[in-house]
Order: sequence, then structure tokens, then C-alpha cells
Amino acid sequence: MERFGTKLRELREEKGLTQKEFAALFGVNRATIGHYESNISYPSADVLVQMANYFHITVDQLLGRSAGNPEMFEGLTEEQVGSLEEIVRQYRLLNRQIAVQNVDNQ
Repeated sequence: MERFGTKLRELREEKGLTQKEFAALFGVNRATIGHYESNISYPSADVLVQMANYFHITVDQLLGRSAGNPEMFEGLTEEQVGSLEEIVRQYRLLNRQIAVQNVDNQ
């Protein structure tokens, strides 16, 4: 099972956000995000739900308890699942690049 802090850091970085920028979205300070990402402390249930909503994933996914909706891949070959995972990886990379461009343009 993936640790919460690792998952949070990965998702934050995919959005191209610094800890400070991410913290501002949830009304906490940068050090708090650092503690979350290091698994030193954990957010309240309310903040956890807000974070999951921000990333458009479930709280279980954010906590590393599930990889996604397994029914979504029902009937697909391993090759097809791999192709979909690559598409998602490329999509996230593109989103990250767009976010960086938006920050640079501000």
C-alpha cells in the first residue's frame, strides 16, 4: 500500500504546485504540507476530503488504499490497460506543463 505522504507529494507535483502554493489552497502553512508528505502528521477528515475533491479522486485513493475503479478495466487485455495507463501518464504530463506555463505567464 502506498503511503499517504508519497501519494500526496506525487499528486501535488503532477499539478506543478509548490508546497507553499498547495498549502494556500487548503488554508494551512507550508510546513504542514511537508509534515503530511513525510507522514509525520495527517490532515483532518475535512481537509482530506477537500484534497481528494481537488485531485478528483476518492479519499481511499488519496490514502493509497485503492488504485482506482477495477470495473473500469473489466474485459480489457493487459496491453489495453497498459495503453490506457500510458495515455493517463501523458495527460498528466501535459497538465503539468500547462500549469507551469500558466504560473510563468502570471
